[in-house]
Amino acid sequence: MLKDILYFQQNTTFGLTERYIYTLASELDRSKFRVHLMYPDVPQLESFAVLKTLGVELHSLPRKVVEDNIFRLIPTIYKSLRAVEPDLIHYNDPVIAGMLAGRIYSKAGIVMTHHTPELDRNYAGSGKILEKLAFSGPIKVIFTSKEDCHTGVKFDGMSQWETEVVPYGVDVSMFDGTYNKKAVYDEFDIPSHHRIIANVARLVEQKGHKYLIDAAKIVLNKHENVTFLIVGDGNLRKNLMSYAEYVGVSERCVFAGYRTDIATVLKACNMFVMPSLFEGLCMAVMEAFAAGLPVVATPVGGIPSTVIDGETGVLVPVRNINKLSQAMISILDNPTKAKQMGLAGKHRMSTYFTVDKMVRRTESVYDNTLRN
Repeated sequence: MLKDILYFQQNTTFGLTERYIYTLASELDRSKFRVHLMYPDVPQLESFAVLKTLGVELHSLPRKVVEDNIFRLIPTIYKSLRAVEPDLIHYNDPVIAGMLAGRIYSKAGIVMTHHTPELDRNYAGSGKILEKLAFSGPIKVIFTSKEDCHTGVKFDGMSQWETEVVPYGVDVSMFDGTYNKKAVYDEFDIPSHHRIIANVARLVEQKGHKYLIDAAKIVLNKHENVTFLIVGDGNLRKNLMSYAEYVGVSERCVFAGYRTDIATVLKACNMFVMPSLFEGLCMAVMEAFAAGLPVVATPVGGIPSTVIDGETGVLVPVRNINKLSQAMISILDNPTKAKQMGLAGKHRMSTYFTVDKMVRRTESVYDNTLRN
């Protein structure tokens, strides 16, 4: 008998965690599970609509699901859950209203993926109490790295929690094949003799772009034939572009905006940098490795699970401009070592961080939860 699995998405932007749910919903074993996705009816999440062609049953939440009063949301979500009658609800990150509605529904096993336990959710006193209520009771919590599991249990853990580490998976084959490197150089007007240092991330404070721009100044003093390609969008875009101009590196910092052709862009690059202040298991780093790039990153969240210092890349302290620039210069100075690091990173992805492993291990979590 098929079991009904409901993915519950409350965030109204489409990023890594939404791609995670999209992949699980796409790949789940249809001989065992009937798949549903409940998410806010907003334009930013229109990519989920494609899942309908893959047999996923889609269910809308009100557009104001984030801003609306939590006490008004709970009965609305509860009503939606009763209409679907799921056997298991998988929450994509901690979502108070959705989880409390699931507790009231009480007929489904509860799974939550805690993507970024270091993130301060900024709840007031009443919010923290409600979150504790949501977190209490039987629940299976998935973390994407051992580091995040330790952090999450320390900050948020309840005695009833059962935890499982299931890393993200990346499809390395998407980064194989031949890509038009010249087209990337031409599109962004990058001189053909330049090497490209890439960053792919939302333009928000968490990602540490200010430190990357400061470090770029030092790198360019040593290696003038380098361009920094910053891919992504966010509320700091104008500020960061102005800051690059203030520092004097605006001509060598290309702000590419949001892109869907990440594999094509990364295959044209020579190095990847992620100077985040905090992270979960960073998919952007994993995709850089899938493209065969050496990575310079900060040792936050789950990043040390993928960036093995001196083997697949270089780890540098948070907010340390000198160490960040030195690491980039070292890789630029040693192209043979850089290539070895990139290949080692790609091998690590194809061995330990595949989509199939992520999906099968998640299905195992579902099987155990449903049995209990």
